[in-house]
Amino acid sequence: MVRLYLYSVISLLVAGAVFPIGLAAQNVTSALSLSSSKWIWNSATATASAQVGLRKVLTPPLGKSLMAAEIIISSDINFQLYVNGDYVGTGDRPSFGHRFCVDLLPSYNVFAVNASTTVSGADDGGLVATILVTYTDGTTDTLVTDSSWRAKGPPPPGWETLCFDDTTWPAATVVGSYGVSPWQNVVVALPLDPPVVALTNAAWVWTSPVPASGGVPVGPRAFRRTFTPDPNQIPASATIIISADNEYNLYVNGVSVGNGTNWAVAQRYTINFASPPSTLVLAVLATNLDAGSPAGLLVSMEVNMAPRGRNNCIAGVFLTTDGLWKSTAGAIPAGFQQPDYDDSTWPAVASQGAYGIAPWAQLTVTPVPTPVTV
Repeated sequence: MVRLYLYSVISLLVAGAVFPIGLAAQNVTSALSLSSSKWIWNSATATASAQVGLRKVLTPPLGKSLMAAEIIISSDINFQLYVNGDYVGTGDRPSFGHRFCVDLLPSYNVFAVNASTTVSGADDGGLVATILVTYTDGTTDTLVTDSSWRAKGPPPPGWETLCFDDTTWPAATVVGSYGVSPWQNVVVALPLDPPVVALTNAAWVWTSPVPASGGVPVGPRAFRRTFTPDPNQIPASATIIISADNEYNLYVNGVSVGNGTNWAVAQRYTINFASPPSTLVLAVLATNLDAGSPAGLLVSMEVNMAPRGRNNCIAGVFLTTDGLWKSTAGAIPAGFQQPDYDDSTWPAVASQGAYGIAPWAQLTVTPVPTPVTV
């Protein structure tokens, strides 16, 4: 049996209250979690790269009308989420759960997930989700992934739509309880106030692997990470933890956020968005000052998003230093920190190792008290 990566799933959804879109909505946590949900698939044995469709039909009790849903979801490895045939969002990072908020139709709704895994074998494919639905009278119900879902692989065309008839599909196979091997040590419930974004799943990265000598050349390096939110997900605020060996200057969408000169102490920044950006670009100028020593950049970021048309919950996504970052080892390009800079020719960064490795080990995180408006 190939063991899955450990998942860090953040159960942070707001329920039963109304908040204006913006940072104030962060000061509430929800009891919504994955603890009662099951890992499900179309069979007990997964096939690498095979597409699996999973569906759940929801109709309200007599006399009630549905209004909205809050969703936390994770999978091994990839998923695309649809609600009533509309694409909601995707996930392709097994270390993280995802949060989504959607409007529902009053009487009949379909939650559909297209998922796949990269490994063949028993217990190597799985989807887990919890859905909190709200009725127009303010009451709620909770749906979990279990054998009441239907699953088929590969799904036929149109399988995600409202009109598709899935009555001939078999029931989903429960491949494990949440928190049970091989999915143990999964849940991480973090309060949003104060923000506690962990560095656990971030990697130290640089422009090239550490050579056998253990050192890299001195000098500055430019790094970038571009993130485009899923449709109708509006970035409202973000929390960033960052450190670099030896120094860094951090920019968000071209705005200077802060700097650090001691790699052993990471800084935690709160970012407010003056207007909702269509993309987020993190840019870092990191400098190695010590000849013959290692160098690295470490970043973890949580983006809280207020879904368009919904103001009673927040969605979110996590970004960390990983293979999706880009860097250049040459001269620092003018304007590299600007969101419209073209980094398409930059190569991907090289991982120096997961957070906690030597020589950096565990870092102290110091909050920067003044939020930065971008």
